[in-house]
Amino acid sequence: MNIVEMQTVLADKTKRSVKLPFEMPKVYGFLGHAYVLGILQPYEYAQPWIHTSYIQLFIAKHYLNDLQEYRLDFYPDLMIAYNNMPWLSYKHSDKVLLDRLGVDIHRYLIAQLEREYYVVTYVDEYYIHNSICYQQNHFVHDIFIYGYDLDRQIYHVAIFDKNRQFTMQEVTFEQFEQAYVSQGKASQSLISSCKRMEPLDYESSKYGSGVGRYDFDLQLLIGVLEDYLAGRNTTERFKLERHPMEGYFGVEVYPYLQEFITRVIDGVQNFDVRQLHILWEHKRMMVGRIQYLQQLGYLQEDTLLLAEAERLEKQAYTHRNLMLKGFMSQNRSILQPLVNSLEDMLVAEKALITQLIEELRK
Repeated sequence: MNIVEMQTVLADKTKRSVKLPFEMPKVYGFLGHAYVLGILQPYEYAQPWIHTSYIQLFIAKHYLNDLQEYRLDFYPDLMIAYNNMPWLSYKHSDKVLLDRLGVDIHRYLIAQLEREYYVVTYVDEYYIHNSICYQQNHFVHDIFIYGYDLDRQIYHVAIFDKNRQFTMQEVTFEQFEQAYVSQGKASQSLISSCKRMEPLDYESSKYGSGVGRYDFDLQLLIGVLEDYLAGRNTTERFKLERHPMEGYFGVEVYPYLQEFITRVIDGVQNFDVRQLHILWEHKRMMVGRIQYLQQLGYLQEDTLLLAEAERLEKQAYTHRNLMLKGFMSQNRSILQPLVNSLEDMLVAEKALITQLIEELRK
């Protein structure tokens, strides 16, 4: 489709380019978190939700038992395809339906972006410039689209680049179409769109603006911290909504991380930096949480907890980089110190969170 045809999609003919707000997220180890935080992170009304949500960690049993994958993640495990976070209004479609209706993918994307909807779909990264797999391997993965420019014939996207860094970059219309068509329509056919909402945008809904509220709740935050410290299954809290998830929660993930590293050292498990990357992001979010609690007046400005949280973050970052170095050099033996170091981190983190809960209860 040429540029003239794409212009016909626009409701506002002067809007030849759109770039929706999106910033570098503080959590990007899994893209579901990256997309959501990149959209919501800058807004004050989202801060209570962010600082309450990024406390709990878990490893799902079905990943471990069925796939032998030690998939460490935050709970809730956000995926942009699901409506389990506030202030994002969703619309879903799929490639099969669009194809049957004869809808051109460029017309669809441009129409959605003009209406301020971010879009996530699946493409073959073999055709995406600066991706890990570009012109090397066919690999289907999700891609986040937050803008377009008709004159330059590009989309603004967020993906992992060839250096395995989460980045915002540009993809030409031609490259995107090749990647989209190559992937096919039978598998991974979802196209999910979401629009950021303000709390007042819910005013006209049946239940009013309260639907868009998420007030800070100190007792809830303390409760989730206690879940983490006790290794309690937080999904048990939501039996009215869904069946509890089977897995290992909070501090109980540490023995499994040590087991994973031992298996990598022994050569029976592939290198995977994601576990230690998520662990680092967890410590980084704890630093931000303590600073947020200081701003709200729940913690003293001179609390020693911040320095300890920052120390644990640096330690976790060192762990992550050591795993990455081992992967790049294929040297498994350099990972040996991680097993004992994780044990030290566990002891220190238990002490930190215990003290944090005590100070918050005062």
